[in-house]
Amino acid sequence: MKYRVLILGQGGREHALAEHLAASPLLDSLWVCPGNAGMSLRGLSCVADDGADAVVAFCQQNRVHIVVPGPEAYMVTDLKARLHAAGVYCFAPTPHLAQLESSKRFAKGILREAGLPTARAEQIDDLATGRRALAAHDFARGGIVLKADGLAAGKGVVVCPDRGRAEQALHALAAAHGFPMLLEEELAGPELSAFALCAGDAFCLLGTACDYKRISPDPYSANTGGMGAYSPCDFIDDADWRAINRIFARTLQVLGAQGQRYEGFLFAGLMKTATGIQVLEFNVRLGDPEAQALLPRLGCDLLALIVQARDGQLQTAAPAERAECAVHVVAASQGYPQADMLLGQAITLPPDLTGITFAGVSSRQGQLVNSGGRVLGAAALAPSRARARARAYERLGAITFNGMYCRPDIGQ
Repeated sequence: MKYRVLILGQGGREHALAEHLAASPLLDSLWVCPGNAGMSLRGLSCVADDGADAVVAFCQQNRVHIVVPGPEAYMVTDLKARLHAAGVYCFAPTPHLAQLESSKRFAKGILREAGLPTARAEQIDDLATGRRALAAHDFARGGIVLKADGLAAGKGVVVCPDRGRAEQALHALAAAHGFPMLLEEELAGPELSAFALCAGDAFCLLGTACDYKRISPDPYSANTGGMGAYSPCDFIDDADWRAINRIFARTLQVLGAQGQRYEGFLFAGLMKTATGIQVLEFNVRLGDPEAQALLPRLGCDLLALIVQARDGQLQTAAPAERAECAVHVVAASQGYPQADMLLGQAITLPPDLTGITFAGVSSRQGQLVNSGGRVLGAAALAPSRARARARAYERLGAITFNGMYCRPDIGQ
């Protein structure tokens, strides 16, 4: 059987996912909703209206078999239930299980019940409680991390090495996201992301990636949605892989014991500390920009795995990865991640768009222009990370727009 698939989202992750699924021998038709002008330029079919009513109607009119949401915002609504009622399979967790990402408190509770290693944390319910917690913390022994409880577009976490920074972050997060928030001990070590495709207690590991969250190499510069990534993470060993497998297995087992069947991608944000792998957070999706580095390395057909998940036939399996390394570099608009950005600038593209994924772009009188913070990205695959990095920057170097900015150190 051939499948008709709708991807929800408009960023670089959705573009990379569409390119991967488009190559599946199981595919009949593919749409991206709402997509963007760059995706259309690459030959993908984009559907403008991603409102719930419009999505359900489109799926019914076009006999869509499978819907794959990209961003988490689609998963915290009733869209999955509405699609199910219309006879359309939605590869995503329920809103309740989407709390693994949308509520840091919910995720911590699951981690504690699963007996998985994670940073000590306390809940902050108001400014007064927060100030008392900061006053009681000995910053000479280590910093803290403040986390907004809900969705924050990748910008709700602040690492605070001292009390002054922590007090600023407490007020800034309270103003932007309110309460509650979590105050965690700061862990030390390299960060990584591990990804799995899940259905019930079965999961297929897809691999690992390391991303770059800061706007510049300065570790205390502004936090962004992600300025680039590479895959695989080359600092994990067999013991780490066993720990990663246990994290996914135990999480799914605990959810199952609560009568909850998890379906969808699951992304564990991890840190390799001196005492082993610790869980920083969960996300109920593929990462962006991690997916742009992860997907080119997959040695499996995601669409086939999604069909197996739908039909209850998914088997737990090791990563199906290609041996090559991948590096993905993001080009951003001048001023990002602040609100005052230089937008509407014409983008000059090379004839060959291999490895280019589009995000914050639109069309103006037939000309592609930047319309968001993260504009596009360039990914490359090579036998070594150094060669993949050189190729990615070479591809990005053939693209220009006024105010274009990228970090110079992705993949180093």
